[in-house]
Amino acid sequence: METSILRILQGPGLCKNGGMAYLLLAYLLGSLVGGLLFFPEVREKDLPGGSGVFRRKGLRAALLVVLFDLGKGVLAALLTPEALRPFAGAALVAGHNWPLFFRFRGGGGIAPSLGFFLAWFPRETLWATALGLFVAGAYHLLYWRRRRRGIYPIPFGALFGYLALFLLAPAEGRLGALWVAGVVLLRGLQILLGRW
Repeated sequence: METSILRILQGPGLCKNGGMAYLLLAYLLGSLVGGLLFFPEVREKDLPGGSGVFRRKGLRAALLVVLFDLGKGVLAALLTPEALRPFAGAALVAGHNWPLFFRFRGGGGIAPSLGFFLAWFPRETLWATALGLFVAGAYHLLYWRRRRRGIYPIPFGALFGYLALFLLAPAEGRLGALWVAGVVLLRGLQILLGRW
């Protein structure tokens, strides 16, 4: 099944049959940031995603946050019609990165996007995740462990994971991978520039 912007806008449409409502729902689901719901004090010193919560609260707290954020990604994918999923994925991650409920200051968007794509394309997402984790581990061992500067290992590996997902996903998923990676990249640049 081919998905293109033109087809989505001409078919049931973004504005017809509740298309915008699905995108709004995805954004609002994304705005429920697990790290901020469970550990609001983390916001003062770190990002409220799994990595930030791990650094401030430990492994158990980080697992809770990651599972919550993965779950909302899965839920958003299951609730959204397939024709709108490329845009819903981006809306979900935008909600997580700039949450309405938390003064537009959220996480990096990796866990919710992973949950979203696991529900949509599980096999391709698992391969892409494996590659991303391998790259993150290699980057940590070869660079980050000694220098502790620049991009953190998980977002660095995620760049390669999104690229792999773009290449591995069926045609209808490539647009979604591109949109989501763009939103995550935009947030990553914002964080690197110190505007988080």
